[in-house]
Amino acid sequence: MKKSKTKLAIIRGKFLNMYDMQSYEPLVKKYDIIAFGSLFPYHGRFAFPTVKLPSPMDIPAFPYKMQILNRLCVDAHHLFGLESKLKGIDIADTAETYFYYSKQAVLAKKKGWVKKVVVRVDENIPFNNEGIWGRKALKACVREHADHFIAISEKSKKALEREGVNSNKITVIGYGINTIRFTAVQDHWRRLGRNTHPLTILFVGRLEKEKGVYEVIDAIRIVLQKKNIPHIRIIFAGRGSEEPQMKKFIKDYELETQTSFVNVAYKDMPKLYRQADIVVAPSKRTKTWEEQFNIALLEAQSMGLPIVTTRSGGIPENAGDAALFCDEGDSQSLSRQLLRFIQSPSLRVQYGRKARERALKVHDIRIIADKLDRVYQSLFV
Repeated sequence: MKKSKTKLAIIRGKFLNMYDMQSYEPLVKKYDIIAFGSLFPYHGRFAFPTVKLPSPMDIPAFPYKMQILNRLCVDAHHLFGLESKLKGIDIADTAETYFYYSKQAVLAKKKGWVKKVVVRVDENIPFNNEGIWGRKALKACVREHADHFIAISEKSKKALEREGVNSNKITVIGYGINTIRFTAVQDHWRRLGRNTHPLTILFVGRLEKEKGVYEVIDAIRIVLQKKNIPHIRIIFAGRGSEEPQMKKFIKDYELETQTSFVNVAYKDMPKLYRQADIVVAPSKRTKTWEEQFNIALLEAQSMGLPIVTTRSGGIPENAGDAALFCDEGDSQSLSRQLLRFIQSPSLRVQYGRKARERALKVHDIRIIADKLDRVYQSLFV
């Protein structure tokens, strides 16, 4: 008699996205997978079916939306009707101890509808997100009743341990990248190793202060004051509240003709990276946030691109030795590291090759999927 597949529910609500889900694609032959999102998740088409449920997160934007919804709901990541939809599920893979659907998963487990609950945790600041009434109790409930935790970095693991989770219940597994989908074209290394074309510096991410967007602009200004600098083009890929002010700074620095802002669909991201010579990601920590992992750095590594970044949060675990690091919030430090790549085509090739090698050996989705599989299997031993 053929053994039935383990039923795996991946719960991500509004944040259901391809960046995360690609690491589960290699598991479709071994698991019966179903993903749960809100009515309007970031992405909705994967290698497995999706169930969409109503959520406060889908309410159109209005002033102070998240502050109001979180205070009304304890947490706005609520999926109405989720518990009953989980009947018969073997493993519920949810996210963050403070997202309300994680509590819904453990409540379904208490009712006997779910056998095991695994919580993926990105948060790397202990006791963060506890200022809202009810949040502390919500997190405590999830920590007590979840069977296992997947921390995306050692820093996230330490945060969980500080909050009282036994280290034996935590496994560190970072995000993965599809190294087949994100791969360079044939003449990539030859192009990267010459200065006969406009040199393109690419930023991918939210256009917010903590992502270091103003440091990028200022660092380019500093770089262009040096002698014998090739023609430079800057691309900001993403959206965010700082975009209008960034454009003002760019105008003041007279960088308008060489700077562009784009918003690219996920399927077209490899094409965007193929235009780049250097990827920059100068994230800087705040009191309530540190870079948790940075998917753009995975994509850049897989595309074989030289990277300049910081040591904020989980970035060092992500990039390893495949990047040049600058100081957080320091335009001068960022400009110095950018100059190293700008002035040395051979260094760009060297770090581009290191990046691609790291993507293949550390971050490939097949490696990540195998680690997830081992965690799931351990739950029933």
